[in-house]
Amino acid sequence: MSAISKRFRCQDLIAVSSAYLIIFFSWLALYLLTGERFTIIALINFVAVYMFVPLVLVLIVAILCRSRWLGLGVLIGGAAFLWLWGGMYIPRIGKKVPDGSTLTVMTYNVLAWHNHYSEILETISIENPDVLLLQELNNGLAEVLRYELSGIYPYQELEPLDNPKGIGVISKFPISKSEVARPQLWAGEPQILELEWNGEVIMLVNIHMTPTTGILPRDEVEQSIRSREREAMLLADLIRQADTVILGGDANTTSLSDAYRILTGELKDSFREAGFGLGHTFPGSKIPESDRPHIGSLFVPPWLTRIDYIFHSDDWTVLSARTAHFDGVSDHRGVIVELSRVD
Repeated sequence: MSAISKRFRCQDLIAVSSAYLIIFFSWLALYLLTGERFTIIALINFVAVYMFVPLVLVLIVAILCRSRWLGLGVLIGGAAFLWLWGGMYIPRIGKKVPDGSTLTVMTYNVLAWHNHYSEILETISIENPDVLLLQELNNGLAEVLRYELSGIYPYQELEPLDNPKGIGVISKFPISKSEVARPQLWAGEPQILELEWNGEVIMLVNIHMTPTTGILPRDEVEQSIRSREREAMLLADLIRQADTVILGGDANTTSLSDAYRILTGELKDSFREAGFGLGHTFPGSKIPESDRPHIGSLFVPPWLTRIDYIFHSDDWTVLSARTAHFDGVSDHRGVIVELSRVD
């Protein structure tokens, strides 16, 4: 390749790379300055981690074309990624505690619109949590849980519906409905329970927050975002009424959202504390009833984002956190954590 051809090729590559960096830094600046005030920023935040992927290509162009501007852009972009998600790639050192002093909690959106109950039961059997928080619990699955799992999970508080508002908790330890008034959420009221474990009573909250079901119409997207923020504020008020709390479920929002920041102002994100990697939980199954986005027969890739969480108050330490076995049916995969009380 002649020097002239190489120069023009580099000019084209630098121009394309610069255009990407302008878009990238515009999103990053608006996000840092305004949070989710603008709907477009909130939508980008669902897949924001992929905004960083082209930085690898820009780095190659910066090296080949000896562009300091591009190199600086990659450096700043890389620093932003480390700031937002770098801590999730730090290996966790396992902690050992005495037998019987740990509690495993799992959240699991099982998808309301199907009757593939054997796959759900298999996943529960594989993970074997002490406490299982269920979202989108339909009547058929509730009956199966009562019949098949009452021996292992004798304590069940199930509120099934044949739509996404169904919810329920099954537990190896005693649970009962709390006297605290439940705030009304769009996708359905949260379950507020009292869990009796190791001689103490723990507030256990099972949530399913407002979903964003598409990118249009804009007014509906905006309404769903603001609804989650209001729900997060209601939950924050609820959390402040208890001494010790475990809250989990389908939050329908990412860790970059204002709703997430409101919740983590009161509680800690178990996966951030002890998980490894991004921990993406949605979307999963491609069965017809699933909410995995698609155009015709072309589906988006699986596990694009993390919207399922288990949060805990400061008086817990997280020994492990990971995504659960995928059942091949739901459009979510669960999150399971092992908790222990702080001495």
